Order: sequence, then C-alpha cells, then structure tokens
Amino acid sequence: MRENKKIRVWIGLLTVVMVGVLFWWPAPRVSAESGSTLQSDFQQAAKKYHVPEKLLMAVSYNETQFNDHNGKPSVAGGYGVMHLTDAAEQVSTAGKKSQQLPDSSVLHTLIKAAKLTGLSETKLKTETSANIEGGAALLANDQKQLGHSLTSDANFWYGAVEKYSQATTSQAAEFFADDVYQTIKKGVHQAGVTLTAQKVSPVKEQPNSFHLDSDTATVEGPDGLPIEWVPALYKVFDKQGNYGNYDLADRPNDGAKINYIVIHNTETTFDDALHLFTAVPNYASANYVVSSDQGTVAETVQPKNVAWHAGNWYINSHSIGIEHEGFATVGGFWFTEAMYQSSAKLVKYLAAKYNIPLDRQHIIGHDNVPGLNPAAQKTMHWDPGTYWNWQHYFELLGVNFKNSQGSGEIITITPDSNHNLTADSGQKVTDNGVDLPLKGSNFVYLYKHPGFTSDLISDKDFSSGTIGTTEKDDWSDKAVTGQQFHKVGQSGDWTEIDYGGQNAWFYNPDGANTTNATGKLVTPKGSQPVPVYGSAYPKAAILKKDKVTNTKAKALYVMPVGQKYVYGGKLTANYFNSHFDANSPKNVIKGDTQYIQIQFNHRIGFVKASDVKVVSQ
Repeated sequence: MRENKKIRVWIGLLTVVMVGVLFWWPAPRVSAESGSTLQSDFQQAAKKYHVPEKLLMAVSYNETQFNDHNGKPSVAGGYGVMHLTDAAEQVSTAGKKSQQLPDSSVLHTLIKAAKLTGLSETKLKTETSANIEGGAALLANDQKQLGHSLTSDANFWYGAVEKYSQATTSQAAEFFADDVYQTIKKGVHQAGVTLTAQKVSPVKEQPNSFHLDSDTATVEGPDGLPIEWVPALYKVFDKQGNYGNYDLADRPNDGAKINYIVIHNTETTFDDALHLFTAVPNYASANYVVSSDQGTVAETVQPKNVAWHAGNWYINSHSIGIEHEGFATVGGFWFTEAMYQSSAKLVKYLAAKYNIPLDRQHIIGHDNVPGLNPAAQKTMHWDPGTYWNWQHYFELLGVNFKNSQGSGEIITITPDSNHNLTADSGQKVTDNGVDLPLKGSNFVYLYKHPGFTSDLISDKDFSSGTIGTTEKDDWSDKAVTGQQFHKVGQSGDWTEIDYGGQNAWFYNPDGANTTNATGKLVTPKGSQPVPVYGSAYPKAAILKKDKVTNTKAKALYVMPVGQKYVYGGKLTANYFNSHFDANSPKNVIKGDTQYIQIQFNHRIGFVKASDVKVVSQ
C-alpha cells in the first residue's frame, strides 16, 4: 500500500467548506395563524375549489410538513405550506446566491395561482389561508387540464398530484404522488392539523399529458425512487499513482460487509456536489446524493464499491455514504420533506438488502464517525448537524425512538422541545457566537454537574480547553436523538450517564428527554481501563505480512472500570487494502481479533472483545 494513498482518508467530505455562517433563516414556524385555523383553512379551500380535503392536506404535508418557513422561499423558490414556486426569488446560502434555476413554467406556480384565485402574489406568499387557496386552485386546474371532473373521490386525482409535484421526470412525479396517497392511508397529526387515516386506492391509468421524461438508467435503489446514474470520477491523477475519487470493490462478496449507512450534508448545492465528485480530482465521493428541491437522487458510486466520504478508512470500507444537499446551520430550511422521504426510502432499501440494523449505531451521521487516531478525532466532521430530524427520519424508516421498553438502565435520547433547550434555561446554539434557532435542535447538552450553572463537558481530542461550548460544531458536549447510553442515576430533574469516559448530566424533568430501552451493556472485564479504538483493524503483524505498514489500531480513549456503554454488535478485524483498477477479494485482509462496537460518546467506538464483558440489561 502506498503511503500517499492514506492522504485521502483525512480529506474531509468536500473541498468546499462553509467558512463561518454569514446568514441563517429564523426558526421555522407552522403558520402565521393558529394551528386550529390551519385545519379550517384546508377545509374552506377544499370546499371552494372542489378538491378533496384529505388530498389537499396530504399534498401540503409532503411538500412542507405544514411548515411555511416564516414566509421565506425554499431552496426551489417555494412559498408557504403549499410550496407555491417563484424561481425569481432564490435564497442565499452562506452569504452567496444559490445557482439560478432554469426559467420554466413549473417554477412559477405562484404567478399561476395568483391568476387562478385573483389573490395578490404578496398574499399568497405571506398569508397561509391564501397560500392554501392557491394550492387548491392549482390542483383543480391540473385536474381539469387532464380532462377529469372535480370529483370528491381522491382516488381519481393521481395525475393532478403528479403535476403538482413540479417534477421533471415521470419517476419523480410518481414518487411524490405515491407518497401523498400513502400519507392519506397512514394519517397525520401535526401542527394542529389532523388527517385521519383512510383507505385509498389511486387510479394510476390516467393519461399523462404533461410530457415528462423517463429516466431508464440502471441504478440500485427501491422501485419508484427518482434516481439517476451520475458516475463519480475514477482515474489516476498523477505520475505518482494517486487516483480517485473512490475504490473498486465487490462488497459484501469480497468479505467486507457493509455495516453502516452514513448520513452527510453537502455544505454546497446539489449540482456543485455532483461536480466535485464526478469532474474534479477531489479524493472524495459518496455513493448517493439527494437533492433538497424534489428529493431526486443521484447514484455516483455503486454500493459494492467504496466511496471516500467518512474520513475514516475503516468506516469507508464498511459503509454506504449518502450526501444531502444543503447547509447544516440552516438545515431546518434545506432538509425538506421531499429529501427526508427519498432518503428514508433509499436507506430502508439498502438496509434490507445488506442486513444493516435500523438503529443509531448503524444508521449514523458523519458526526458519529470516529477518527482513526486522536489527532484525526479533533478534525472529524459534524454534519448533518444540529437540525437533522433524526426522530422523523427514523419514523419514516419504521422505527419510533419513543416506544418505551426496559427498566431504564439503558435510555434513548429523545429530546422534547417543551423541556429541552428552552430560552428560560439560558441555553443557546451558536455559530461563532451568533445565536442560532433553538427550535428544531436534535440534542441535549451535557454538563459536568446537575444544573444549568455547571460547565459543559469537553473532549480531550476536540476542545482546546476543559469546558465545552454552545458552538454548532462542538460535538463533545451533545447527546443526539436516538443515541443510547447507560443511566447512572438521577438528581432532581437531572439524569447522569456514562459518556466518553466521563460522568455527564443533562436536564431531563420526569424523563421528558429520554425513553427507556432494552439492549446489552459493555463494561471492562478486569481491574484496568480498556482502550477504545476508532476502527476494528487486524494486528500490525498481520497487516505487515501483506505489506501494509504505518497502519494500526490506535486508542482514542479508555473506558474506565465500572462504566458501561451500549452494545452495538461484534466484529472480526479486517482491512481493505485497495489498489487502482483492482477489486480482488485478496484486497480484504482478515484478522482474528474480535471487536465489540459501542456508543461511546457522540461518536461510536470499538473495544476488543477480550477486554470487556457483555451484560444484558
């Protein structure tokens, strides 16, 4: 193995990094009016334009989750809970204008809605009731254009719903419409709006007069997902033999099992991310990229091959990386429902195909990936960050973290916005000292002692001092939704857990921010602390035999005697010794050391099975 190949594992997710956030949107709100009014707005608009009420609500939910983003345009220039588009209004990203979208009628539905309703564009943008009227008018107009009556039977509106998606391919249009009808089947109760679950069987044989293109390229993903093949760059870059932007493999047939799916965000636009992966010698790639606008997906590296995305060669070798368009600090704005829906369907498909557990030790964020050594740990990424909605995302995967079980020795972090990061606690989320929204945050702060006056905990391989901060990228003092820890005790409203070799406290009145869980716990076997690693590599002697040098498992931390951490599975050591234009099973060097994965702190970790004992709760 060439020494210069190792350089790529330290390269971050993208070469385009957001240098400070000059701009952010306020916390999302549901409506300028009350939640109860929102329900009546749907009723009145549906009645006025003869659109099935349940259909109108389901369309809105799948466009925005009933979120109007404070009257600001979405990344596609969409306004309000019905996402009425005006492409002339493009949002800023980190102080710069986003790429201008092509001038197309589908990107100007706001203007069309104004003509159909007689309401001003300003009203349609800023008043929720008007915005819903505009959406209802568009649906009714699309239905009539298809030559169908304005029937009260939602089953006969499938084509109009496809059109409303503004999708540019038939796959994307069908994907959106199928999600809308699935929402009607499952029901929704959110933001004061109740859509009772109802049986529905949409008629899909309606003629499609909207002339959408069909993408028939062979890709790996679930049926109906709007996905296309956009191959990442694969070539030798120089005379020294450096190459990229990924490695050929034959996972899992070559012995390198796929254990993880890593969730990223791009910190750039969808198009720019694809350019970096497919056209630039960037030493970085991902298996998939998901757009914010319509939730369309580009497959850039086949799952059997190894994308360079996680900054940890062991994790790269055993994972699939999925990028999501957007900027983490304004993630509540960029992370759209279309994106969540597409990503979750893709993850559910991949997890089933490769037998990956649907939990937070295997469906992880880039911020949960450990470094390979202490120096690397300090520089590891923090995306998708504070505003990725893990609770909602896992619900789409069919997992609800808030389903309580067990005695409470193992707890799942499930923050409740009414009892976490509240303004009266004095807690903040900041970016270079500038306050960011509290609403939508996905974590609890961890303190050295019970009480808001206590210092936040820190991490020796991240923090420059001994006190944690409220900065968005300071992962050392945050426990995130879905992560599980051993509960040590309770003092009033405060819960104590074992975390990263420390004792950490977080605000948890009456258990509001946690849910009891079942599982296994891992603790040192003997009377000495146990090393915690960032990989499950074979012994150095085994690697050396295959001419792999300067690569060995290095301890990041130690697990103190008496502490316990949640079990994430047993692994046998291996190392992917890749070479350009070669995917031989011989590239996977197998060892005999057994490791156990744990949730150690904000990031996962690995301990040698011989050092610990595993106990059931």
